[in-house]
Amino acid sequence: MIPGTSSKTVPSWPDRHFDPTFCKRNANFLAKTIWHKVQNETYKPRPALHFQIDKPGGGKRDIMAFSIPDSALANVLMRRIRERNLKRFSPHSFAYHPDKNIFDAVLDLRGYITSTDKVYSVQVDFSNYFESIPSAYLQDLMNDRGVLALTSAEKAAVREFMFHKFAQRQQYSSGSFETRRRGTPQGSSVSLLLANLANHGLDVRLEKMPGKFVRFADDVTAVCGSYESAVAIESCFNQHCSDTGITINHKKSPGIALLAKKDGEIRTFDHIDYLGYRFVNDGLVLSESAIKRIKRRLSRLINLYLIHYIDRVGFNPYRVGATAKYDWDLLGLISEIRNYLYGGLSEAELAAMLVDGKKLKKMRGLMSFYALLDKQEALAMLDGWLANSIKRALRKRNKILLSRYGTAGLNPSARELILGTWIDPTNWRGEPKPDFTLPSFRRGWRASRKYYFTFGLKDVSPPKYGYQYSG
Repeated sequence: MIPGTSSKTVPSWPDRHFDPTFCKRNANFLAKTIWHKVQNETYKPRPALHFQIDKPGGGKRDIMAFSIPDSALANVLMRRIRERNLKRFSPHSFAYHPDKNIFDAVLDLRGYITSTDKVYSVQVDFSNYFESIPSAYLQDLMNDRGVLALTSAEKAAVREFMFHKFAQRQQYSSGSFETRRRGTPQGSSVSLLLANLANHGLDVRLEKMPGKFVRFADDVTAVCGSYESAVAIESCFNQHCSDTGITINHKKSPGIALLAKKDGEIRTFDHIDYLGYRFVNDGLVLSESAIKRIKRRLSRLINLYLIHYIDRVGFNPYRVGATAKYDWDLLGLISEIRNYLYGGLSEAELAAMLVDGKKLKKMRGLMSFYALLDKQEALAMLDGWLANSIKRALRKRNKILLSRYGTAGLNPSARELILGTWIDPTNWRGEPKPDFTLPSFRRGWRASRKYYFTFGLKDVSPPKYGYQYSG
């Protein structure tokens, strides 16, 4: 769906090539036309729709939504070029290998940390990486057949994506387009290819260093066993930036640190955060940034289901019955949270896995993120936070219902929410009955952990890059 539209209304497409119905109806014609232009090196993508999303650490990230045919072509280009050049890319660059994912990067780093007595980490944060990669540098790499094998048609098409036109929704219909002059268009598969290409030289340098490094897009962490090696690794980052024009955000870059529980001879941390996980000497836990993202996502859902509509729109008295003991908005919220936590699984399916060892039909959503975690303390905290947050929202909901609509809502205890006794199940007339119990982070972790140790990770859907399930 195009940003700025609602699923409840007929969208106003900025161009008919953004309209799924039109593109599906004319798929063969569009595909033949675009591929003909690619082969003749006359292809140009239609102007992209520019919008922004919040970055987890603050600020805005620019995203480009290309038309459906252009997005499809970008996927084809990325797959073809990646397949031809896969052996040239570093095996430690996990975002661009079709048979690798976040789990592989996390397990690779974890293996080194837990098997080494003394670990020094080197972490560098690039400043606005995707937006700031110099175009001249990327073009030099594309022209170097020792680095990347491209046909002339592919090179011409990729270059058109590099210098594409774009506009925000308000300016799109008037034709007031800007042209990209630097960086890569986030939101396109071509951006993944170019971003990987820009850091290929860094991979080559780091592969010659002692220790271990993992890279997922622009997120790079290196670990080693001595301070001297850490200094050499840090110099690789500095030299790469000097050669490419990519810059380091020194305020956000931890640099060199010793991973230890006690203070050492240099700056010492008791953990390393990477890709939403927190690496400690004896395993993996949730990082603080992942906890914040989870809370932000759930807080938004709680507000939408329990507060926003009755506060801003209106109230349907048939949705709440304090005496009869039901609240369909609360039930909708619980179902939405369960889908987010368990990836569409039911409490009965989790119980069958935990008690009888019955294989889950799928492992995805936030639950798949739990599989590698070694400790549950943060999950227990999130369980308590979730129940208390819903209780607070229900109290606020009751105040609005009483003051504006003269009716009372439910006021269940945390125990009633957790056990599902907050509702009289006879109010639900259909079959099967939904799960009334509050989903549990710990229950999801226990099931995903058992799945991991019993069946492995082959059928587990990894969290997507940027997760980081931020909603």
